[in-house]
Amino acid sequence: MKKANSVFVPLFILFFAIVILCVIPACQKAEVQQAESAAVISDSRANVEAMIRFLSDDLLKGRGTPGQWCDIVALYLASELRAIGWEPGIGDSYFQTFTIRDFFPQQATYTISINGHKLGPDDFCFMPMGIDPSDTPKTYDMVFAGYGIYAPEHDVDDFEGIDIANKAVVSLYGAPWELDPHGLFRYDMAFGKAVHVAVRQGGLLVYVTEDLASDPEATPSAEVSFFKGFAQSPIVTIPEFKGNPASAIGAALMITPSVFDKLLAKDVGGTYQEWKQKLAGEKFKAKPLTSSMDIHIDVQPRESQTSNVVAVLRGTDPGLKDEWIVLTAHYDHLGYFEAPEGEDGIFNGADDNASGTAAVLDIARRLAQGEPPRRSVLVALVTGEERGLLGSAYFAANPPILYDSIVLNINADMVGRSTGRVQAVTAGCDELFEKTESIGKELGIDVVPDPHPEWRLTYFSDGYHFARFDIPAIFLFTDLHQDYHQPSDEIQFIQFDEMEKILDVMHELTDFYAQGGKKPTCQRPEWFKTVNWER
Repeated sequence: MKKANSVFVPLFILFFAIVILCVIPACQKAEVQQAESAAVISDSRANVEAMIRFLSDDLLKGRGTPGQWCDIVALYLASELRAIGWEPGIGDSYFQTFTIRDFFPQQATYTISINGHKLGPDDFCFMPMGIDPSDTPKTYDMVFAGYGIYAPEHDVDDFEGIDIANKAVVSLYGAPWELDPHGLFRYDMAFGKAVHVAVRQGGLLVYVTEDLASDPEATPSAEVSFFKGFAQSPIVTIPEFKGNPASAIGAALMITPSVFDKLLAKDVGGTYQEWKQKLAGEKFKAKPLTSSMDIHIDVQPRESQTSNVVAVLRGTDPGLKDEWIVLTAHYDHLGYFEAPEGEDGIFNGADDNASGTAAVLDIARRLAQGEPPRRSVLVALVTGEERGLLGSAYFAANPPILYDSIVLNINADMVGRSTGRVQAVTAGCDELFEKTESIGKELGIDVVPDPHPEWRLTYFSDGYHFARFDIPAIFLFTDLHQDYHQPSDEIQFIQFDEMEKILDVMHELTDFYAQGGKKPTCQRPEWFKTVNWER
């Protein structure tokens, strides 16, 4: 008995010692990993704040496209990506440089005629998105589309049965329901109606609204004010596209009801007010007109260059490394204007979109410091979003990787103003949303679906140039605010604590798919019409 015990005790001690020798290093390793993770998160907050402070500083003059300040930002972003170990994404360069052609509306003369009658300066407001002045004068046949609404959820399609390609499409302010005058991107407002002309290859929207004819001393409606702001911004095209639009937002012309009544009512079959009554009581059928419109833009556009910043982190799995996760954010903003003394004329764009740019750079840094990805990851920090999705359009037309090999796109645009939640906007990618939502629950932030589906936000983000080719795309966004597209979009309003949670969600989502998570499936919504011109 004693002999047996003497054998048992040493064996037990030996076993216990082996367990301790194995467990202690494992625990120490876990503690080190936790400490490293905490350090990364701590560094993340400091790095993100530093990046946003730099990008939104007055010295960069609002990062307008094109311009030396935009070019300085591109150089800074490329340097940051190089420093954290990402490879150049365009051959041996980080820059995807392309030529643009732009002009300032203040320097242009617009000559617009309907049926040979020239419009006066108080008769219209023109936003010639996508129109190259060198391609004018242009003559457009015209069609009448009633309210000009496409809303399958209401069983409304004012374009049914008519070809509007290259035509001027006349539509009236209003809808068969009560409007939200502050829903500026809604499908039943000017910008939404312009989208559904553009995606059907229409030449331009002609939008008839009494708000344009209101008392000049009165405050204009939110829609007209927003439209006029865009109409005064530089108009930019990409010559290489040869007339193909860079975005889903097409050219639009606002005219007054008096112009409509004088020049179009006879052809259309009723005055503005008569048609408002007709449209309220019967289902509308679009019709071609015998009228025509002539447009001439007299200005000498300038040519210059601008650049996307593209970098890659190669995957390690032989079976997955040729598949790609693409992270995008636009680094440009609106530039500046000469403000009166004592006023701020610089559009700093701290939220829009210094926040998204800093977010993507932070995720790139985390990926470089973590477990090597099995799939490859590409970062595209794009230029010219504020001028009509220029950079993402050029990337789609000249992709440095096979577009069919992209598993998904994660786009960050305005992620700095969270109040405890973040919107995850997709075009029919329920599976991708649900994955993002579950990650958010684990990390303590509400990931919510698009609260404004009637805005069709996919059309207005860089993710459009992935979704329109049926690539799963998700757009993270913390909603519009009173400082949107105002000089007051400043660093002091960024909610860094909440933004940190969004960055954690972005990282976990990216890492899940980068490490081999099953490619999400999408079902294109009925409202999502696109023209997928050849890349």
